[in-house]
Amino acid sequence: MKPMTKKDENAVSPVVGVMLMLVVTIIIAAVVSGFAGGLAGGTSKSAQVSIKADYSRSTGMIIHHMGGDVINTLQTKIFVAPTADFGSYDQLRWEVNTSVVNITKESGVKPWFDPTLSSSNDARTFQPGETAVVNVDHIGEVQPKTYTTSSDDSTSSYYGFNHDNALGQRFILSLVDNAGRTIAQTEVQIKP
Repeated sequence: MKPMTKKDENAVSPVVGVMLMLVVTIIIAAVVSGFAGGLAGGTSKSAQVSIKADYSRSTGMIIHHMGGDVINTLQTKIFVAPTADFGSYDQLRWEVNTSVVNITKESGVKPWFDPTLSSSNDARTFQPGETAVVNVDHIGEVQPKTYTTSSDDSTSSYYGFNHDNALGQRFILSLVDNAGRTIAQTEVQIKP
């Protein structure tokens, strides 16, 4: 009878260990890739837009859509805030009355968003190449205290955009979506 020989199985254990480490590494890479690619989360991407604005106390305010995504005006608000040019008032912020912001469309001039009108009468979109205008008669509603009274913040000697002390100073104009994300922002100099 032949004696039993023991097989050498020392090499099997390291090979299995390396294979397991490789599988774990691939699984981790797939999970990280899924999160980075948005597969695991349901978050939506905010619009990416480039804007420029001009503000003149004698002619009004114009916002130029320089390029990027189309903005849904029904779901986008416009805010203004003084810069440090105004001193310690740079923490203030006002929501612009969008019913006085007009966009020229093929179908005519339409407001950015006017809650008193049906949405079909609003501009609905702000597209690359278009301009949004606040005429000089409504310039006080760019920086309003309230939309329902004639008093506004635009003539305050401390932070009012329409006060003589404000000439040459700057403010920040921001477009913000309903989720509170800033879509676009630009610095605007106050001109006569």
